[in-house]
Amino acid sequence: MPETPAKKPNARIALSTHWSELKLAAQAATALPEARAAFQGFCERYWSAVHSVLRSRYGEAQAQDLTQQFFLKHIIEREALRKLDPERGSFRAWLYTALSRFVIDEWRCSTSAARDHRLEHALDERISSTPSMSVSSYEWHYAHALAERALAALHARWAPKFAAHRNGATVDQPIMVSWLVDRDAQRIAEVLGIKLDNARQTVRRMYVDLWQLLEAEVAQTVEPEHVASELDEICHILGVQSPRTADA
Repeated sequence: MPETPAKKPNARIALSTHWSELKLAAQAATALPEARAAFQGFCERYWSAVHSVLRSRYGEAQAQDLTQQFFLKHIIEREALRKLDPERGSFRAWLYTALSRFVIDEWRCSTSAARDHRLEHALDERISSTPSMSVSSYEWHYAHALAERALAALHARWAPKFAAHRNGATVDQPIMVSWLVDRDAQRIAEVLGIKLDNARQTVRRMYVDLWQLLEAEVAQTVEPEHVASELDEICHILGVQSPRTADA
């Protein structure tokens, strides 16, 4: 879970060095400590997105194993990050392509033991007819992984504030999410022991923080000038209003 930042992030400028960090992570196969640290950060950030996609296709144990293989073998051994170019498309699209190729490669490996080399053409037809990873399914899992990271960071930021109220309330993440969804100021006021107007203000402030944190997550994947449009797309995938139009 991300550490609670000391100050609210300015998502439009705070993460502008993301692409240089990815280039550093691309050197993870070397002995450079800073490269390995950058790659570790890359894995931590996108592990849940990759795992959730693989989990939708495989059992939990296999999905865990394949997620690790994806990062260690497909990304490091094939030096996939070296081929990442922000001018050729979004990071979201690049990750989908890399993951799709990995899934196909794993399918090939799983069927190679039974391969009859006299039937290569038939096998090729079988491969071509194998359902590819759905873009819509991938984007759903990817967007929800970003949202989950933002919600986890929001909870880490607000949990101490909840506990500081006179009721000393312990509010877990699902309850916090329900407050954001239901906007039940009366219930929040009762749990925290605060006035109704203060409860309404608390919800508004939580929404502002959530949008900033989600924007910060999006800013990790695109150049600063494309953050707004990418955030709009992520919100569309999530089925929620963009923070530019939502009534916080």
